[in-house]
Amino acid sequence: MFENPFHLFDTFLFDGDGVLYKENSPLPGAIELLSQLEKSGKKILLLTNNSTKVRTDYVQKLSDMGIAIKKEDILTSSYLTAKHISEKKPNSRIYVIGEEGLKKELQNLNLEVVNPKIETNNEEIFDFDFEGIDYVVTGMDRKLNYVKMARAMNLLRKKDKTVEFIATNADISFPTNNGLIPGGGAMITVLEELSGRKVSKIIGKPQEKMYLTALEISNTPKEKAIMFGDRLHTDIYGANQIGITSCLVLSGVTSQEDLEEPSDDLSPDIIINDLLDVLKPIT
Repeated sequence: MFENPFHLFDTFLFDGDGVLYKENSPLPGAIELLSQLEKSGKKILLLTNNSTKVRTDYVQKLSDMGIAIKKEDILTSSYLTAKHISEKKPNSRIYVIGEEGLKKELQNLNLEVVNPKIETNNEEIFDFDFEGIDYVVTGMDRKLNYVKMARAMNLLRKKDKTVEFIATNADISFPTNNGLIPGGGAMITVLEELSGRKVSKIIGKPQEKMYLTALEISNTPKEKAIMFGDRLHTDIYGANQIGITSCLVLSGVTSQEDLEEPSDDLSPDIIINDLLDVLKPIT
């Protein structure tokens, strides 16, 4: 058993899937820990690479599980992708490989999604205006089909290379109660192979934008923040690169067997089985 170091931190950053919850069920210790942190005056933020929901959806999802986190304290890869594009090129026109949450976050910042409606394999692939599009943006897409892949492929293969390729996140897998399914990173792999182009920017963890935005929102120096995550190559690696204390939670995709010889960049500062291990008085 380790000595509880968690009272040293002012801001607690949590991944969602595999740490606080799995699908629509809270994981052991999540509700109790967040309640304890709130009573202790700690700052709590959710940092998720999941691009399928808007932030208000997460507020409701968490509320349904008995977890209260404000919209302003929820950072998703879809929201930060929309924020990045709106700051770099307002009024952009975007082709989306992704779900409604990603499309809505882009539209909420006055960006034009050129494929807002559901595309089906009954459509003619080239019955589509391929001109004047600034970005192909990818996220997890559980309704990815042939037509969408073909249209995105042709946009990225344009000779002038004016269409930029951006991804919300690179998570290859996504945890469910029944096992892993393909995540946002799988969409990147497909389109890179089809187009012969590499993604130019990835917004979500382990990239620094999500971590730095969280520190800015909470007005916290990195030394006073801790990141709880279940993925070595995203949550833990990203926190380590920024200089935020990293805590690996073994309730998600990473198991004890995956920790035999992690590199220094992937080595968490703290390892716990689940959030129940944190439930000691935090003052």
